[in-house]
Amino acid sequence: SHISQNNGKFLLGFQFISASMHKPEGLPVISDVVLDKANKTPLRPADPARLMNVGPDFTPSYLGNLGSRSAGGPRGPVSGCVCRKEPRKIITSMSLNDDVQLNKAEKAWKPSVKKSTRNRAPEESEEDDPEHIKTQELFKRVRSILNKLTPQMFQQLMKQVTELTIDTEERLKGVIDLIFEKAISEPNFSVAYANMCRCLIALKVPTTDKKLGSTVNFRKLLLNRCQKEFEKDQDDDEILEKKQKELEAAKDEEESERLKVELEEARDKARRRSLGNIKFIGELFKLKMLTEAIMHDCVVKLLKNHDEESLECLCRLLSTIGKDLDFEKAKPRMDQYFNQMDKIIKERKTSSRIRFMLQDVLDLRRSNWVPRRGDQGPKTIDQIHKEAEMEEHREQIKVQQQLLSKKDGGGRMGGSMGWNTVPISTKNRPIDTSRLSKITKVRPSSSQVFPLPVSAEILAVHSFSSQSWSVGTQSPSDVNSSYLIRKHSKPGKPVGLKRESAPTPPPALSKPALTEEEVEKKSTAIIEEYLHINDLKEASQCVAELNSASLLFVFVRNGLESTLERSTIAREHMGLLLHHLVKTGILPTQQYYKGLQEILEAAEDMAIDIPHIWLYLAELITPMLHEGGIPMGQLFREISKPLVPLEKAGVLLVQILTSLCKGMTQKKVGAMWMEAGLNWRDFLPNHEDVNKFVTDEKVEFTVGEQSESEATNKKKVLSSEELSKQLDRLFQDKANNQRIRDWVEANLDEQQTAANQFVRALMTSVCQSAIICENPYKVDVEQITQRASLLQRYLCDEQKELQALYALQALMVHMEQPANLLRMFFDTLYDEDVIKEEAFYKWESSKDPAEQTGKGVALKSVTAFFTWLREAEEESDKD
Repeated sequence: SHISQNNGKFLLGFQFISASMHKPEGLPVISDVVLDKANKTPLRPADPARLMNVGPDFTPSYLGNLGSRSAGGPRGPVSGCVCRKEPRKIITSMSLNDDVQLNKAEKAWKPSVKKSTRNRAPEESEEDDPEHIKTQELFKRVRSILNKLTPQMFQQLMKQVTELTIDTEERLKGVIDLIFEKAISEPNFSVAYANMCRCLIALKVPTTDKKLGSTVNFRKLLLNRCQKEFEKDQDDDEILEKKQKELEAAKDEEESERLKVELEEARDKARRRSLGNIKFIGELFKLKMLTEAIMHDCVVKLLKNHDEESLECLCRLLSTIGKDLDFEKAKPRMDQYFNQMDKIIKERKTSSRIRFMLQDVLDLRRSNWVPRRGDQGPKTIDQIHKEAEMEEHREQIKVQQQLLSKKDGGGRMGGSMGWNTVPISTKNRPIDTSRLSKITKVRPSSSQVFPLPVSAEILAVHSFSSQSWSVGTQSPSDVNSSYLIRKHSKPGKPVGLKRESAPTPPPALSKPALTEEEVEKKSTAIIEEYLHINDLKEASQCVAELNSASLLFVFVRNGLESTLERSTIAREHMGLLLHHLVKTGILPTQQYYKGLQEILEAAEDMAIDIPHIWLYLAELITPMLHEGGIPMGQLFREISKPLVPLEKAGVLLVQILTSLCKGMTQKKVGAMWMEAGLNWRDFLPNHEDVNKFVTDEKVEFTVGEQSESEATNKKKVLSSEELSKQLDRLFQDKANNQRIRDWVEANLDEQQTAANQFVRALMTSVCQSAIICENPYKVDVEQITQRASLLQRYLCDEQKELQALYALQALMVHMEQPANLLRMFFDTLYDEDVIKEEAFYKWESSKDPAEQTGKGVALKSVTAFFTWLREAEEESDKD
């Protein structure tokens, strides 16, 4: 049998022949399947142009509605009726141009931004109020920017923000509200929103008050917003309390369940908002935009709540800002907080996760706020790429070290063409040389990537060349670890690497200039490290390695800002660092002035939050007047330029002069003023009476010669506690002996320096500064050697030496008699000729009732010292 196959075109050819247009005879009568004539109604409204070549439609009627049904739509029921009784419905198409009226609800929802305009009077409509339109357009732009804000897009979007017209108090308040709301709802991005506030800090707009020329700044409105948010928390507490009462008063179970759900939702919403607010405020504080008082309020609020979310937020907050809050004056408050946290841990009423978090914060404080790992926040794409590169770099270094690790501790050349290979493991593994070549790629733009040891870099380039090299026993792993991890280090010389035949050395890669943002970031790291370890030389070297002399004003500004609200010691340390940088030529004077000027211009506004700002600035500036710094005349005239119009120049200069007098005599300070040719009239407002100002501020030494008797009479008698505090400050500041002597002469008369009180205070301060706090305690012999001449000056007889030993005994009692520490002090003091044998023997035999506390334990701990002393004396007598 033959099966014929026809294509579609051939079959369609039968469509219009006459035989196909007539119904065959003898077919059954089924109207829906076999039609007597063609359908007159088309399946769907069709384009006439498409129907030009179309013949009659024999489509059955039951398929008539399929054209209007979607391909994937539901199927309707199939009628079981053979004959359709009702007439066919003809569905006509509607024109797209017809105006279709939709049903409108009486209370339609509207966005919150449009609600305020719904009930406006006709005369106040948006069309008639262009300022309102501009304001709403501004808010719309800010919302759009905030929605896109990420660490990667920060710079680009901040540029858009700075280009916006924010010129009224209403607009500035609105922008702050938008940023605040966004930061609270997205706490993970609070760092980015806080940085945005930092960039807008300089904004000033005219106030709505009628007073002519009055302005309001971003910082003040931000503080108001923080205060408002705290008040809102109190309002939320009242609302929750009200809902709780409604729940307790509920009569039926259904209403009680509904109110319970509402209360829980309101409580969760309020808690999330409060925690988001506190986290954002913490980030603002880290950027020095808020005061410590606000942060203490946050800590107290979180401790008081006792729920787990609040305690978790407390841990995160203290982990980030605890170091800045935990300075000397605030220690009692911080101790209270940590005692309360310790109590919560011991009560074991919270989950183990929260207890461990609290314990971590306690441990962090014990380790002087040095975290085990850095804070993890949102990362930019670049940071992710850099981390991946760094990980790859580490892997390559491992490969390189494996190549260099030989049984004899270092590779040796077996001939002129290559290395003698030693198996790294039991099986020889092939080495991909293409991976090794990647090691030479240096990415100086990334401060995160660890630099390779130069010896490894050179080896990567030449390891497979025909040149001959000889390598010592030191491998890259033996190089000082600080070389590998130092952020700002420059490539040094190859360690243990010597070339025998010397082709052209690889060219040194030039370090690209840093941007202002990079300088700011690195400056912050340098300053924090310096304030922690107080290493002047290391900090100076790091600043020099920034290699950005034209951007060092950023370092000055950061240094002043970061220490302005810290301790006096921190400010003086920062001042000494800036003085050292100027003295060594690392910091140009103009860069110092530029960075300082930015702070001085904002000082008057900052005085609202920091009442003692002029004193704090003086503590930062005064060290610059030390030898090798900036001359007084030049410095005073320059720093007064932004302050004279504000009538604040005199206030700052008085504070600097007063601070200067703590380290030298008033006579000497007055002489410096006179030599500089300075005149108060140049720094005071025209209406100010110079003589009255000088008298009121007690700076008469700047306008005339002062007799020695007057200077002596004005010296204040310091209490034992005040004296110890001042001396401790000088030693912590690592002041040299001359500076300490100048301070003593400036503040104490001869009678005071001869008193036992002074001798004991001096001895205690010197010994405390020489204790190395390790386990066990040790004595810094170098420190005692350095201070020996100072002690000898004031311990001028046997009685004063005895008082010094009593002071040392009291210090040991205070420290709970550390093992061997007193013996080490005795050895060092004797070797440096600070205390003589007679004084030691007198102390040993002393029966003074006032000095017997801890005497027995002290004597027992130095038995070996006195045995040795007597034996040495006997030997010298025999000689």
